[in-house]
Amino acid sequence: MMNKYRIALAQIHSYLGNVELNFKKHISYIERAREKGAKIIVFPELSLTGYLLKDLAYEVSRKCEEKIELLKDYSKDICVIIGVVEEYRIGIYRNSMAVLCDGELKGYIPKLYLPNYGLFEEGRYYQEGDVKSIKVFSYEGLNFGIVVCEDAWHPEPIELLARMGADVVFIAASSPLRGLYGTDETSIEKIWESINVTRAIENTIFIGFVNRVGVEDEEYFWGGSMFVLPDGKIAVRALKMEEDLLIADIDYHILRKARRFSSFKVFRRDLNMRLGEL
Repeated sequence: MMNKYRIALAQIHSYLGNVELNFKKHISYIERAREKGAKIIVFPELSLTGYLLKDLAYEVSRKCEEKIELLKDYSKDICVIIGVVEEYRIGIYRNSMAVLCDGELKGYIPKLYLPNYGLFEEGRYYQEGDVKSIKVFSYEGLNFGIVVCEDAWHPEPIELLARMGADVVFIAASSPLRGLYGTDETSIEKIWESINVTRAIENTIFIGFVNRVGVEDEEYFWGGSMFVLPDGKIAVRALKMEEDLLIADIDYHILRKARRFSSFKVFRRDLNMRLGEL
């Protein structure tokens, strides 16, 4: 097993409903990541379509399928993870991440928790994923999992991935700007940093958070992607308010050291069973 891996987080602006233009941008970022020696590149939530689709969600899934077929050729020496609208069954759509490695589509990871508050109304357009859809992927010896935005606000999905063997969990997000009060740091940025650090420490894993940027209708997505080590230290951060390609290195020696001083090895099944009874 290798001890070091390089990954790329593609903090991009996606054009709403313009799958063709977004696809070209994906290809550009994949090539840049490959040139920098990355083994995996992760894009934000709904990166191929834009986020505030509403009824457009029903129109773009077929285009997503076509582009995934074309992306297979670009994933023969790098694993590519992109945000798409997936037609799970005829007329049933999911907000999902598609995973392509070694020239093959390895599967989809759907969003489990669909936010329906404030500006969010995902429950109108998408079906929530089920727990059986959670899986751990392995690429050249690196075990990783993926969750989508709101899923990271709940501890269970990432803990499940960690218990299933993931050493790295990627959080693909489309988080709009909130809480700008004349300071350099917004309230949503503070919240996401707290979530990312907490999930890394409590599960003793690496966390790769990739958020999108840019204007969409009346919303602005702020970026701020980051890579967090298993001890909670933030290794690298992307720019805010503009596109960026964040490169991070995974060192398994850091993971070994962190797990020597971690209680993650202890798992109280009785507590989880009690939660399930409530």
